[in-house]
Amino acid sequence: MTPEQRKQAAERLLNDPTLREALDVLKNAQVAVFTGTSHSDADVMEARRMVRALGDLETQLERFILDGRLAERRK
Repeated sequence: MTPEQRKQAAERLLNDPTLREALDVLKNAQVAVFTGTSHSDADVMEARRMVRALGDLETQLERFILDGRLAERRK
């Protein structure tokens, strides 16, 4: 897959309302673990890992978009 194709696919994903909603629901569920008082330290650690992983996914998609833009400018 070319950088331009990755850019287009990443843009579609990040702009997809269903995916955005799913990511938001997952993040909010994990953040609720932070604010809750009945969760163990292990639960909080796992929630932090999940939030970090979701953030990393979004960051990687944004990198695909940036890489695609740079590739388009080089042409």
